[in-house]
Amino acid sequence: MMSTFWTIICLAGLWGFVLCTVGFILKSFPARGIFNRAAAVKWGSALVFCFIIWMIGMANA
Repeated sequence: MMSTFWTIICLAGLWGFVLCTVGFILKSFPARGIFNRAAAVKWGSALVFCFIIWMIGMANA
C-alpha cells in the first residue's frame, strides 16, 4: 500500500536530485578546463542529500 506522504518525499528527492545534478554540472564547471571547488562541494552535498531522501522515500512509499 502506497503512502501519500512517502510518495511526495520520494518525488521531492527525485526532482531535487535531478536539479542538483544539473546545478552541479553547470556551476562546478563554468568553462572548459575550470573547476570551481566551492560550488562543487555545495552542489555535490545537496546532490547526495537529495539522493538519500529519494532512496528513503522509495523504501517507504
